[in-house]
Amino acid sequence: MERWRKDYEALFDVEGMTELERRVWAVTRSDIRVGRMGYRTKTIKSGDVLECEVYPMWGTREEQRAREALKRVNPEKIRKHNERAALKRIIRLMNTNFTSHDLHVTCTYAENPPDAKGAKRDAANLMRRIKRRRQQMGLPEVKYIYVVEDNEDGQKKRTHIHLVMSGGIDRDEIERLWGKGWCNADRLQPNDEGLAGIGRYFAKGRRLGLGKHERLWSCSKNLKKPKVSVSDTKLSNRRVKALAYDLEGVGKEITEKLYKGYKCAEIKTYFSDWAEGCFIHVQMIRDRSGGKQYAGHGTGATG
Repeated sequence: MERWRKDYEALFDVEGMTELERRVWAVTRSDIRVGRMGYRTKTIKSGDVLECEVYPMWGTREEQRAREALKRVNPEKIRKHNERAALKRIIRLMNTNFTSHDLHVTCTYAENPPDAKGAKRDAANLMRRIKRRRQQMGLPEVKYIYVVEDNEDGQKKRTHIHLVMSGGIDRDEIERLWGKGWCNADRLQPNDEGLAGIGRYFAKGRRLGLGKHERLWSCSKNLKKPKVSVSDTKLSNRRVKALAYDLEGVGKEITEKLYKGYKCAEIKTYFSDWAEGCFIHVQMIRDRSGGKQYAGHGTGATG
């Protein structure tokens, strides 16, 4: 069934109702079906960010229809779906492993920047030097994710490196270890989406190596993975319908009852042109209110 979600999520690409359509439905109360079969709820916890993916549990006949429908999906639509999946992965890794105590670093070249492969080699060498320096300082093993940006401004090449890494070393020290130009380092800043801002920036363009392009990002092997759990009984069809049409904020009420200690930030619903049911994505953030200072994960620092 998990293979279904990975393969067939691209088929649910018709966004949910507009506000006007919701109001019309509220008046008519027509019975809009969200599928005959039950729904599976996949919960992904990445640091202070919690996501729910809700999708129908199909039988053999529906699975066969899905496989046939997938063959007819526009290749461009599949490409965009793969990009979204790669983006989710990198954002979840960031949210799981980095907090507002950690750093976003941009490394630039003083002169004659190399091509993307050369910059990636330089980034790997920098991380080796940072590891040695952290050992000397008695700091824990570094966690990191970096990406190479090799864009050009007219005829001038502006290759540089963006890096998210464990805190503990100041900017001057990182610049000294870099040794090829300048570094700008800032602490990550919290927001309801976690590190989604930097994640999107890391993932844009050809950086994730989609299609024919080389993958231009890398990460340390000691990163923790998001915590994933699956339930076939968490949401009834009635509750799925309430989430899908989210009338008068009932979706927020349902999700915050199910996941105590979290605030609902966003609910998005997608339908399919060919199949019953829907795909729902819920975004939540840990509730740090009540006088406690929020020290969660950020969208990233500027620079």
